[in-house]
Amino acid sequence: MTSDTRFFENVDKMQSHLDSFIVDGSDQELFIASYLHGHFDVAVAETEKKLESQELVPDAALQSLHDILHLALDNAFANQELSDKDAVQVRELLNNLF
Repeated sequence: MTSDTRFFENVDKMQSHLDSFIVDGSDQELFIASYLHGHFDVAVAETEKKLESQELVPDAALQSLHDILHLALDNAFANQELSDKDAVQVRELLNNLF
């Protein structure tokens, strides 16, 4: 199994976990998962672009995704996109993904 394959398998698992809140989550959990999902999709696209341009080695892809997501959320929370309570829940869900 290549590093690229492992990265995409991990992304698929994370995506499935976020999607599981559609069926099984409360309204609040769905809101939190949906918010994170938006940032997740952008971060995955950015990581894929770096992989395709060989700016990033495949073994570092998952860490790059993690770092991009944390930076995006730091910026969003600094702009007060969410309440403090919601921001904490988004961080907890992100930590569960990794």
